Amino acid sequence: MALYEETLTNRVFQIIMLTPILAMFAGLYATYQAGEGVEIMLATTVGVTVLLLDVIAIRIEIDERELRIRGAIGLVVRKTIPIENIASFRVGEGWTSCYGTIHFNLPARGCVTIHQRKGWTISFTTNNPEEVARVLATLGVPRAP
Repeated sequence: MALYEETLTNRVFQIIMLTPILAMFAGLYATYQAGEGVEIMLATTVGVTVLLLDVIAIRIEIDERELRIRGAIGLVVRKTIPIENIASFRVGEGWTSCYGTIHFNLPARGCVTIHQRKGWTISFTTNNPEEVARVLATLGVPRAP
């Protein structure tokens, strides 16, 4: 059972990401009409489409055992952090005030930076940074100064 769940999206970003997807399909159609390189263009179109669809949303889930950050599909954009591996966290105001070695970023009200005991610093944006902070504090994770 999840203690916290949020799916973060941005309509403007989604519309911007649809442009290259449509362009890839137009290129696929053009190569099909030309009759050459269709297999390569098909593989490229599928790969780019999966990647772009995965980055148009961020899903954040926190339960008793771990913090999971996933993209819309969860194939490319995904990170799972065990709660016992979190050394501390920091909450930032605004979606541009956090940084991490790995950063999941869409426009939002705030952001959270996770400092791990082992591994890189992870940061992500959220519309409810204080709710994320409350859940992490409830799980015994200290807030960084």
